[in-house]
Amino acid sequence: DKWYYKLTSVTAASTDLITGYYTDYTAVNANANPGTVATGDKIEFIYIKNTDAANDIYVVFDGGTVANTTDDAVKISPNQSFYGRYPNATVADVHAIGHDGSSAATATCIVCALLDDIA
Repeated sequence: DKWYYKLTSVTAASTDLITGYYTDYTAVNANANPGTVATGDKIEFIYIKNTDAANDIYVVFDGGTVANTTDDAVKISPNQSFYGRYPNATVADVHAIGHDGSSAATATCIVCALLDDIA
């Protein structure tokens, strides 16, 4: 298992919430990147903090396209947080959008996750 932590800009388009690199947990060369998160890595635990002052964030964990009207979407309002365990969901299953209440918008959030690095 490896940790992922990132200040993330959630756009108006439904896209993967987790991308990029794992958090360094071992000594690495200053010029080396830490391990890359793969779309097949499993979500052991996820914490999302909406740091935006005005925009909501909607998240799904089933790989579907997310919108503010999606039945199974989790809504995270400004300055609120959400956490859960999704051991059968992969990184590719977690999609998010930003929304201002009337239309799609960009929002900022902190994403912290414990991922099973299987891919």
